[in-house]
Amino acid sequence: MNKFGKALGLTLLLCVALGAASAQGAGEIKSATYTWVAGGMGGGWYTVAGGFARLINEKEPKLTIKVIPGGGVANPLALAQGSADIAWGVGYVDKAAFNGTAPIYDKPYKNVASIAGTLAVDYYHFLAAKDTGVTSLEQFVNKIKKGEKLKVAAPMTGTSEFVLTSFVLEHYGVSYDRIKKNGGTVVQAIYGDMTSLFKDRHVDYAFACVGLPGAIMTEMAMGRPSTLLEISDECIDFCNKTYGTVAKASGLCKVPGGTYAGMPKDIQTLCHSTEILVSPKLPDAVAYTLAKLLCENKDFLVQLGAGYKVFDPKAAANTVQVPLHPGAEKYYREVGTIK
Repeated sequence: MNKFGKALGLTLLLCVALGAASAQGAGEIKSATYTWVAGGMGGGWYTVAGGFARLINEKEPKLTIKVIPGGGVANPLALAQGSADIAWGVGYVDKAAFNGTAPIYDKPYKNVASIAGTLAVDYYHFLAAKDTGVTSLEQFVNKIKKGEKLKVAAPMTGTSEFVLTSFVLEHYGVSYDRIKKNGGTVVQAIYGDMTSLFKDRHVDYAFACVGLPGAIMTEMAMGRPSTLLEISDECIDFCNKTYGTVAKASGLCKVPGGTYAGMPKDIQTLCHSTEILVSPKLPDAVAYTLAKLLCENKDFLVQLGAGYKVFDPKAAANTVQVPLHPGAEKYYREVGTIK
């Protein structure tokens, strides 16, 4: 072999070696189709997942994402049971799944991971008619403890909203059942029915969890003078540490003044965040790529939904409620958002 042939051979060997090292370090993506379980067909989660799936395929043609319907409580189960690879999640629900918190889950489901937290936030609205004179959740609780007959519209059984509002009441030593035992009324209603119940004075309080501004809250506040009940620092801190709701330090736990009629000042409340879950079995290179594309394309995400303005790529790794996937962790360490 002449000198040129030897040099070419050495060059090819070096290139192969460098390629192998690169593949081993960053991970090689293989062509594959993955399933993303979202929310109801046509809903916000479903639409955003579909848009992001298209972006992923444009940026990395080897990856194809198939979006299917799902729901907050069912999605962690789909991952844990192997029927999905990616899922939308509600932070506090995901933590409940991982820990097996009753009554949402009957046992721990550990086969779940995450690639990013706090993509968007939904707010717990504890609405009271103004003529009740109640302005804080503590005042509402005291009325229950005094045995007053209160009329409340609550979320439907089986929803994550009903569970968390129940947890909040239990934290104060009361419950929906206690309201009934006092001779009061608890009407569990879909959100579409809450407005008429409240405006027609069948109830004086309505509890719901929605994004801002919540259409049903806007309608109720316009139809009947009302106020959102203030939630204490202590309750927010307790729910954050115990259940995984959003921390007060995030600055997100408030409904800005002017969001609803007759409420000119900021009102502190509970909120939970959404995150993107993945199966721990998802290849590291794929999880890495998903985290990278998500964090480097916030503007695209906001185009899909204004609620994603709160997403902070620098905090995405630190606000997940289940363990980070190793592939996503690798990305965050590379960019320095975790050490």
